[in-house]
Amino acid sequence: MSHKRWVSHASAMIEGIPVNKDQVPINYTDCVFGCWYYDEGQDLSSLEEFREIEEPHTQLHNIYMGIFKILFGKKKLSFFSKLIGKSNSVTDEERKLARAKFRILEEVSKQIIGKL
Repeated sequence: MSHKRWVSHASAMIEGIPVNKDQVPINYTDCVFGCWYYDEGQDLSSLEEFREIEEPHTQLHNIYMGIFKILFGKKKLSFFSKLIGKSNSVTDEERKLARAKFRILEEVSKQIIGKL
């Protein structure tokens, strides 16, 4: 559920819904799923499907960061402004590019869910 919720945050962010601190992209080892995967989840490391999750999970975070950079990276906004949603200056082209990246993110997410 945490993974699905995290993916939905990327979609919301693209559509202009303000993000809060727990929705900002983070390192793949620091998200709720990553913390579990690299700690308690390692009890399942003998399963091939479990080991096959690592690469797409890392890729998922990289794509999410790419979306975030499209929407916020070029702007001269403070971190606080990003968190409260002061990014109304996203162009149609940037939003289109972010949506294209999100479609890739969804496919990678499906790979992860399939392995789980």
